[in-house]
Amino acid sequence: MNIIAIDATRRHGVISHSVETAAAAAEAAGATVERVKLYDLDVRSCTGCGMCKVTGYCKIDDDLPALVERIAESDGVIVGTPSYFRKPDEATSALLDRIGGYFARCGQLHLPGFGPHDVPRTSVARDTKRAIVITACATPEPLATFFGFTTGPVRHLRSALGSGGIRTIGSLAVTDTWRYPEIRGWEHEKACSLGRILAGKI
Repeated sequence: MNIIAIDATRRHGVISHSVETAAAAAEAAGATVERVKLYDLDVRSCTGCGMCKVTGYCKIDDDLPALVERIAESDGVIVGTPSYFRKPDEATSALLDRIGGYFARCGQLHLPGFGPHDVPRTSVARDTKRAIVITACATPEPLATFFGFTTGPVRHLRSALGSGGIRTIGSLAVTDTWRYPEIRGWEHEKACSLGRILAGKI
């Protein structure tokens, strides 16, 4: 079981701790986990040129193709992103806006410079690939849920990952980080549970 854990935060705060907790739990359950800091990569925003629909791959020359290839080779994905006004942050949005264009309906992965015969189809992986989503905001409950500060990013990630054939099986929304900047007990336990679930041990 290969899992890729993507931490889309600039600071090493509650989201980073939650992603690492889920990743460590998955490792303890027998999975192999690759950790990625999204802000260490060059991932640019979609320009809306439409070339991915014409040529089958994105024309932007950045680190996204290599990241998508690593996602395609994994069995599970952990994504942690902060919530900004009911949406994921800029780096996560850039990733999500473009990730669906790298996967055709048949499960063919598209990479710049490679034709369909150069890259193996991943239909089986698309059927079985799963994800968990972790997000956080400073707003306390019930306001965080009522105004969509946590549900918005989770819904956005679920939709974008689904366009790439990745099924979201669980999520953790950490709220009230203004008063509680450290991960709390129940949040730690849920992150552990999600990691074990992703590794197929629950």
